[in-house]
Amino acid sequence: MGEHVRVGPSSAAGGMGRDRARPARPLRLLPAALDWCRRWSRPDEPALAADLLDQSQRLNFRATVASPTTVLLAAIALWGHAPHRGLLAWAAGTSVMAGVHLAIHLRYLRRPDGSDPAMWRRRFTWAMVVAGGMWGALPLLALPGDGHPEYQSVVALFVVAFMASNAIFTSPLRGMFLSFQVPLVVTATVGFALGGTAFSSLLAVIVGYAFPFSLVLYDQANVNAVSAVRLARNNIDLVDELRAERARIEATNAELRDVNEQLTHQAVHDALTDLPNRTQFHRLLERSLTDARADGRLVGVAFIDLDRFKLVNDSLGHHVGDDLLVAVADRLRTLLCDIDVLGRQGGDEFTLLLPDLEDAAHGLRFVDSLRLALRAPFTIGSRELQREMAVTCSIGLAVASSAHDTADDVMRHADAAMYRAKALGRDCVALFDESMRGELARRVDDEAELRRAFANREIVSWLQPEVDLFTGEIVGAESLARWIHPGRGVLSAGAFVPLAEECGMLLDLSRVTAASGAAARSALIGVVDPSFRIRLNVSALQLMDIGVLNALLEHLDRLELSPTAIAVEVTETAVINDLHAARMWLDTARQLGITVSLDDFGTGYSSLSLLSQLPLDGVKIDLGFVREMVHSPAARAVIAATVELAAGLGLDVVAEGVENQAQAEALRRAGVRRAQGFLFAPAVPLETLRTWLIGGAPWQATFRAPDDASSLTSTTTG
Repeated sequence: MGEHVRVGPSSAAGGMGRDRARPARPLRLLPAALDWCRRWSRPDEPALAADLLDQSQRLNFRATVASPTTVLLAAIALWGHAPHRGLLAWAAGTSVMAGVHLAIHLRYLRRPDGSDPAMWRRRFTWAMVVAGGMWGALPLLALPGDGHPEYQSVVALFVVAFMASNAIFTSPLRGMFLSFQVPLVVTATVGFALGGTAFSSLLAVIVGYAFPFSLVLYDQANVNAVSAVRLARNNIDLVDELRAERARIEATNAELRDVNEQLTHQAVHDALTDLPNRTQFHRLLERSLTDARADGRLVGVAFIDLDRFKLVNDSLGHHVGDDLLVAVADRLRTLLCDIDVLGRQGGDEFTLLLPDLEDAAHGLRFVDSLRLALRAPFTIGSRELQREMAVTCSIGLAVASSAHDTADDVMRHADAAMYRAKALGRDCVALFDESMRGELARRVDDEAELRRAFANREIVSWLQPEVDLFTGEIVGAESLARWIHPGRGVLSAGAFVPLAEECGMLLDLSRVTAASGAAARSALIGVVDPSFRIRLNVSALQLMDIGVLNALLEHLDRLELSPTAIAVEVTETAVINDLHAARMWLDTARQLGITVSLDDFGTGYSSLSLLSQLPLDGVKIDLGFVREMVHSPAARAVIAATVELAAGLGLDVVAEGVENQAQAEALRRAGVRRAQGFLFAPAVPLETLRTWLIGGAPWQATFRAPDDASSLTSTTTG
């Protein structure tokens, strides 16, 4: 009927191969079972122990609160078919355990901080063991009779429900699940087995068979519960980190606000006295003028300038000058009203805003009282080095007399009045009036004219010869600034240097003089020997900027002039502003071949100490000693000591301000070889100096070398 298929050995072998390629189902389940056993053998995560205990207690608390309802439902369902005494005993036992569990839970909620979670876990575990036994005792105490198998099934259903709910409510902790589940299953199974019927035995088997399913249900619930607790813990940690980060950000913001407030304060206040600076004072003055126009008030501004304050810095040092400025500011503060504003313009100048004056006379009386108050001596310095100092001041007062006066106008007027007070002899008060407008306009015109002079190259360098006192020969020259004014002729440095300093053009002036002096020395190549040097004066501003030296060196390179043809002179005042920077500047210049001299030697308080601190090649004796030496034994002694000291240190000595033959003779006797001054010549143009160098200077025609020139020559430094 059908076709017979022959199965050969190859087919059989192929079938066997397919059977070997597909393992039996129990073998495929083995890895999953082993993994499940490994997970159950691992303890609960230690890092989450406290959190898992908290979560377990919250769930158990809900189950405990709901347990009376479950007990009542079971009692109602079984009351007509189960032994009443056993059912009541079961209900009483489960209710008592619910109360015990609730009491432990309430104590847990009130536990002190730092209590041991393991202790509470043990308590809950034992309570769960007893509770599990009581709940599982339902078939043992209240199993319906043999004639009611359906109600025995209801009891089994209750037991399975207890097992399932326990898997949920104890899901966070494996130990608690087992401590309730095992007594529950064992007690219930025994209860059904003792029923003595085949059906009750079947129910015992069903309960025992439900236990693995309960484990599987618990396993999934445990995974979910632990994941939820871990997520909650991570969220708590994240929230804590965010709060900590927020606290750090707020702390940083607070620090930044403090720093910003400090920077804002520093930007508008003087660093030394903590008074409003020029910018802030101007802003407050503008605001005060605006308010005064609306209210009809008079506003006054006073410029307070300390008299001869430069002498304090030069003789005692800038640190003493700073202490004096602070003391003056403190005293003025105590004399002002709350609405008055004291500011510092810079240097030794203070400004005072008087926003509510009765009239100009009232303002004059008030600022004059300030002048008198500043006359009282100040105690300056530390306890060990205290000194009393008395200062005077010149004060200029300006009152805004017009609704059109701007803050700049009032400031200029007060400044002009202060200069009027200086011109009147200092230590007085001057009120700006209309007669000063012309002076103020002239000052503005002078500033503009000086700026034009720089642009038109009217500022040049003239050269004052440096003369050998024993031969009369010109051996060097000093570069001095002159203004070739188109209308006023040649102006010496004293006529415009103060204006340049006031207008902030002093550095420009120094650069022009240095460049012109170097160009003059370049023009004398072939006329003088290489030892002939042009002396350039270097200011404090130049010493603070190494770029000035670099610019000079670049200029010398362009002129193809060796640095050895140039000498620089610095004053003590210029050096002590920043001794470290000055030493670095001068040491660099000296290493390149530029010679360095200390100008105005003997006039400062630290001239001697500077000889050992600065890289020097020579000193220049101040003209004050030269003028006095003919009549003053003290001046002659200072010069003689200077010459001896310079000889011991290997320094050249030059005297300035020589005006007559008596001074020249006295210097020769003291051993000074080189000098400059009006006895020989003032500063002259380059062409004049060139002519003298080639054909002889005017004084050389009548110059007679001293009889002891040869002996003196041998004892002086070249």
